[in-house]
Amino acid sequence: MKKIIALLAVMMTVSLTACQSQESMLQESSMDSSSSETPVTSESENSKAESVERNNVLIAYFSLGRNAEYPEDIDTSTSASLVLDGENLVGTTEYVAQLIQKNIGGDLHSIVTTEPYSTDFDTVVDQNHEEMNAETLPELEPSDLDISQYDTIFIGYPIWATNAPQAVYSFLSEYELSGKTVIPFCTHDGYGPGESYQEIADAIDGEAVVLDGLAIEAPDVPEASDTVAQWLQEIGMESPSDSTAQAGETAITITVGDTVLDGVLYDTALANEIRGYFPLTVSMVGFGGREYYGSVDFYPEKLEGGQTTFENGDITYCEAHHNMAIFYSQTDDPELSVEVIPVGRITSDLSVFEELPGNVEVTFELAE
Repeated sequence: MKKIIALLAVMMTVSLTACQSQESMLQESSMDSSSSETPVTSESENSKAESVERNNVLIAYFSLGRNAEYPEDIDTSTSASLVLDGENLVGTTEYVAQLIQKNIGGDLHSIVTTEPYSTDFDTVVDQNHEEMNAETLPELEPSDLDISQYDTIFIGYPIWATNAPQAVYSFLSEYELSGKTVIPFCTHDGYGPGESYQEIADAIDGEAVVLDGLAIEAPDVPEASDTVAQWLQEIGMESPSDSTAQAGETAITITVGDTVLDGVLYDTALANEIRGYFPLTVSMVGFGGREYYGSVDFYPEKLEGGQTTFENGDITYCEAHHNMAIFYSQTDDPELSVEVIPVGRITSDLSVFEELPGNVEVTFELAE
């Protein structure tokens, strides 16, 4: 059946002032110098998407940082805008995926090939050319992803030779997206999304709504938080209200000493698993003027969606340290040494955390 291409959002080619060093990201995008492809734009600058379903959101992305075996002793100051955070390499596309999740929740899913790509970027581009010319779809790592539980699918990727990497089309071939809303986003080196939006729409087997996407130039990604939030609002996926639970979220209370705060749990597999232990009391310790954290006595299994950044109010779970945390203040060092998975957020005023003692009992309960 014919796909429905909904050009509903203004495609943003971002020109931001990069106040943060480009070395915080992995340069993933490349275009042929001979290409004359121009960025895709929407039909009208004033066009605005009708609201789409925010429930059951999947943010799938392909990142070279997750698909190449970089040495542990790599010199990030001389590599192609690569940062080594603990054991994790963070690429531009993965970073944007995390920004989307911070705004609207949802589950992150990294698209990973069985055979890793080279750490030499020119070799990677040549390999992708060969795969495109031969119409080869790289084999993906096995996954327990159940695509049927999601209504809205974000697809993220770097632009390689005017298009998405072939691994993205492996994902589209492997999973049934008919009847879903598909929203592409990409990072690039200055030439926009190329042909990728249309190619992704054409690759979906069956009828789907494919919204015009977001394209961000790689050096601008570190300062793209506002741009991502604006784009999500334009396509009807605006950030949740700070004061009330949105559809699919669960209202909770967080009792800290004598203070009762309001919050929400996200509609994710991990958050729903943790909710099964409510009411849950955690002995927490203050750390770094930014968070309170404490160990839990259960071992969750639904652990997709880790990230090394946070937003004020985030309630997270950390597999590496087997603890939960509440983040209340950004600091001069917002990058975390291990990954955390957001499971909810506090919607009340966070200033109470500035006055707390070093050790507190925190109880999470479902709101009445």
